[in-house]
Amino acid sequence: MTDQTPIPPATKEPLLYGVVDVLRADRVAGWVIDRTDPARNATVEIRREGRLVGTVTANRPRKDLERQAVGTGSYGFAFTFDPPLEEGMEFTVAVKARSQDGAELVLQPVANAARTISAEKRALGRILEELADLRDDMGDLRRNLATAEQGRQPFQERLELVQLRIEAAISTMAAPPEKHSGWLAATAIGGAIIAVGSLAIGIISLFSG
Repeated sequence: MTDQTPIPPATKEPLLYGVVDVLRADRVAGWVIDRTDPARNATVEIRREGRLVGTVTANRPRKDLERQAVGTGSYGFAFTFDPPLEEGMEFTVAVKARSQDGAELVLQPVANAARTISAEKRALGRILEELADLRDDMGDLRRNLATAEQGRQPFQERLELVQLRIEAAISTMAAPPEKHSGWLAATAIGGAIIAVGSLAIGIISLFSG
């Protein structure tokens, strides 16, 4: 831990303030304070290559914060990577703090937290985060499609039942003598009425179920 992270003057924004002051292949650590209520502790999410690998509470005592009379001083957090990061892959780590009110803040490493990270590596880290978000969205889409498929089966069964009702109703109509030229038209109209009625019943029962 370091003593090189002074608290800035209080302002309305951001509601959260903190830093990452340790970023190694095996560990990430830092502190964050919820300035709307110093008695509360924020939650910290650690992502590795865009994937969430851990969630911790920022409630560890920090002597440097206590010396500066920063609230209770218990706003530290730490997380151990298992397995450790590959050599030079610190740039793939993203740390986000979240207050109990839902406010969020991406915590940045201080100058001596890790080796200097080039702009190219930072850009690659953002791309990895976007890819992870895309994987999550694809997972949600698959789950939605599975749910829709489950709902399609009973709907198809009810449509088949409607079709059977229509066929049964038409089959009960006895064909009159050929001299009745309006029989075909009457049958078509009757069948259409039955079809519309049965379809309406099927759709109503589908949504009411």
